[in-house]
Amino acid sequence: MTISVEFPDGGLRDMPSELRIDHATGGLDHVPLDCNAQWRFVRRNGRWLAQPRHGSLAVLAPQVDEWWRGIATMADGPRPPRAPARSPRAA
Repeated sequence: MTISVEFPDGGLRDMPSELRIDHATGGLDHVPLDCNAQWRFVRRNGRWLAQPRHGSLAVLAPQVDEWWRGIATMADGPRPPRAPARSPRAA
């Protein structure tokens, strides 16, 4: 489902939305999904408005390697070739 949201330039855009229970009235309400890193959505006078987010996003990276990186069988890379199996009869 989509809902119309007014952006600062005056344009209306249809944004993805979800149904939520409005606890004040007990009915259902369309609410825009808060999944955009640039915009947050605020309801004013019965209309949904987009406001720019402030701040910046940071990519979080682990400080140390994961514990399983040192185990060869759990490595992400290609496996080393196995030695061919020997037949017990060929002696």
